Amino acid sequence: MRSACDRTGFPLIEIPEAGLEAHLLPVTKLQFERFLAEPNEFGDHWYATVLAVHERVSWRHFTDEDRERLFLGAVLPAEAAAFAAWMGPGFGLPSVQEWRGVYGSLRSEILTSAKLAALRSKICAAAWTVVERLLDQLHPRSLFDLSLMNGGMVEWARQDKTHVGLGAPRPEFCPNLWDPRAEVVRPLRPAERLGHFGFRLVKRGR
Repeated sequence: MRSACDRTGFPLIEIPEAGLEAHLLPVTKLQFERFLAEPNEFGDHWYATVLAVHERVSWRHFTDEDRERLFLGAVLPAEAAAFAAWMGPGFGLPSVQEWRGVYGSLRSEILTSAKLAALRSKICAAAWTVVERLLDQLHPRSLFDLSLMNGGMVEWARQDKTHVGLGAPRPEFCPNLWDPRAEVVRPLRPAERLGHFGFRLVKRGR
């Protein structure tokens, strides 16, 4: 499975059977801050509102206890879509089917030293620092273990004309009893900012 990087230098993994690439990790606050640094409809007040719900942690020093704060939580689908448009052509939120396709593909990808070396050669230094800390904390055996598609955030995905959540966070971060392979999470109030809701993007049209 080949790797590349997005415009922020964070890793994308090729999913050949789906004809797309996917972020290896949920989108981090560091990535979104690079978007915020350019002219757009968001600003300091907007970001303060997000951080009031889901606090920031240093990408250099996050721990096993607070690593979820590394990722951008409390974000709404339209905001994720704006970030995807900034990322470039082909980027977008996955459909439920695409998200589950990535989930299944990464489960079969054993993590080897050669794959890690290839990944390191493609991504920026900050992204590699994040990956290294996750390797130390997670001791992953597969790309799936490293991806935090399970044990990370609830992630936005498209279903018909609406958006739902997929993924099962750690119980200490967000108590849950659902199986992301079979169930979707439907927020009771779609416009409410929820700290455990984040996202990862896919890139179509390789």
